[in-house]
Amino acid sequence: MIVIFARLRSLLAVLAAALVLVAAPLARADYGDPPEVEAQRLVHVLGYVGADYGGAVDHGAITNQGEYDEQLSLLDDGAKIAGRIQPALPADAPRVDLPSLVGKVRSLVEKKAPASEVTAATLEARTAILGAFRLAEAPAAAPNAERGRAIFQKHCTECHGEQGRGDTPKAATLNPRPANFWDPEVADGMTPFRVASTVRFGVQGTAMVPFSQLSEAERWDVAFYVVSLRHTEAPAEGAPTYALAELATRSDASLREDLAAAGMTQDRIPAMLADLRKRAPYEDRAARSPLALARAKLDRARVALQRGDREAAKGQIIDSYLEGVEPVEAQLKSIDAGIVARIEDHYMGLRAALDRGEAPAALGASISGTLAELTAAEARLKEGAKRTGFVSTAISSGGIVVREGVEAALLVAALLGLAAQAGHADKKRYVHAGWAVALVLGVLTFLLSLRLVTISGAKRELIEGITALLATAVLFYVSYSLLAKREVQRWMRFLKEHISPRKAALSLFGVSFLAAYREAFETVLFYQALLASEASSLAAVVGAAVGAVVLVIIVSAYTRAGRFAPPQVFFRVSSYLLYGLAVVFIGQGLSALQMAGVVPAHRVGLPTVPVIGFYPTLETITAQLVLLALAVGAYVWNKRSPEAGPPRGATPAPAKG
Repeated sequence: MIVIFARLRSLLAVLAAALVLVAAPLARADYGDPPEVEAQRLVHVLGYVGADYGGAVDHGAITNQGEYDEQLSLLDDGAKIAGRIQPALPADAPRVDLPSLVGKVRSLVEKKAPASEVTAATLEARTAILGAFRLAEAPAAAPNAERGRAIFQKHCTECHGEQGRGDTPKAATLNPRPANFWDPEVADGMTPFRVASTVRFGVQGTAMVPFSQLSEAERWDVAFYVVSLRHTEAPAEGAPTYALAELATRSDASLREDLAAAGMTQDRIPAMLADLRKRAPYEDRAARSPLALARAKLDRARVALQRGDREAAKGQIIDSYLEGVEPVEAQLKSIDAGIVARIEDHYMGLRAALDRGEAPAALGASISGTLAELTAAEARLKEGAKRTGFVSTAISSGGIVVREGVEAALLVAALLGLAAQAGHADKKRYVHAGWAVALVLGVLTFLLSLRLVTISGAKRELIEGITALLATAVLFYVSYSLLAKREVQRWMRFLKEHISPRKAALSLFGVSFLAAYREAFETVLFYQALLASEASSLAAVVGAAVGAVVLVIIVSAYTRAGRFAPPQVFFRVSSYLLYGLAVVFIGQGLSALQMAGVVPAHRVGLPTVPVIGFYPTLETITAQLVLLALAVGAYVWNKRSPEAGPPRGATPAPAKG
């Protein structure tokens, strides 16, 4: 009897030990885990609540009591985890109150708040935890597709099935049943990051136990494999180049919205998603696309923000534009100038929000908006690459010359007319010399950029900005002097008596050269992009020639109008035009320097209007308002000063040339 009892006691001990081993994976928390692991678990809990809350509450009413109760239970666990890891925050981490952040989510869930508010609160908490403990939301290297499939076959098919439909005999015995990865309600919200977290920590109250024996790389392998299961379409060519970090944290639903917003037709989106889930994570596409580099640097900025390093984030945002967007900006403008303006708006808005000290979660939302515009930009580029026929190339080439040259053409025309009417007709050759030298220098820049150097994004913006500001300074000197004179006779007398022939020649040459070279430099960038797209060189030359003819017609029409218009009208129009171009140039110059990170940018809530050089930052608006105030001041001063008629016997200088 004693022997039987001893054996029974041994059997009970073995059973108890087995129960402990079986139950251990289902435990809500392993209290001996390091703080970093518990922080990962808390991120997992918050992500689960943020993703599934909408399925439990709708318009303030509970629609799934079991799901709702589970979320409250998970948040109870989350509150305990937050309390345990709060004292373990790294010394160099941003100071955050983790229990308060989790409590905020719990409060919203208890109030049955809208899903958008709960999602925002979980995002805020997750961002704080990821930054404080320097956790990663993406794999350190590209996943391995074959290894992911093998892990799924070994550990997951018994419950989830070969195809992930959750339709196996064992699945039928489980309550709740294993997830069906083909069910849109489940699959649309899945991300590889969420799947990897689930594999690591399991799901409380279900048969999904933690697979802590898998390495981090293996968890990512199986996670990317799981989200690819339902995408059976043939992967499409030409999908946007998302960074690996984006593919790890984006759901099918958000990617679908992104592609639709970028102009993809609904019938193409499934094949695009198949490409992004089945091929893109396993290929290094970033090296083939500057915009992919822009995306990767924005993701690094987001990580830096989570970690509280705002200066590093600022540098990544600036580099994202200069190294990722600027190299293809010219090509984009030739296809869709509007999207370039929107991208610049997003980047300027990001920098301004960073300077205002906005929270990482809000900045993360701004980064997401910028990424959506980059998706649209890449779609436009790939569509444009398909339309490189002779006629379309010629039209693009002609459009570049006219669009970039019209400001310089109007300025040259105004200078020629003013020189003639003011008795400096012999100085018109300096105007022609200015734009001719600029044109030659532009051609040399183009040849050198093709054969010897690659002009980086930062250098492009600096050259554009500095040239525009120099042109503004010289143009202001000439045009303000004209604007400050009240009568034609006084304008002429000023030009004749107060400007020496040498000074007049230098001014006319300087304005013509600087304005023309700035436009020539931008045109060089556009033609680099146009020819890089394998467009016909002959078509580009034909288009450029037609564009040049249009510019000559504009100059001729303006100067001819000056011969027949009354001197008062012509001088007034020309001086206003020159001064207006000075206002445009100073806006363009400062904006270029802001994009290069040289000049600070404080954004205001107004639209960008590039054609008049209006970029809504305090710096550009202030500079332009100063110029306008000087013009108004000159007008008021002249109105109040005594009338000063022309010198006795003086007559207007005859128009020449």
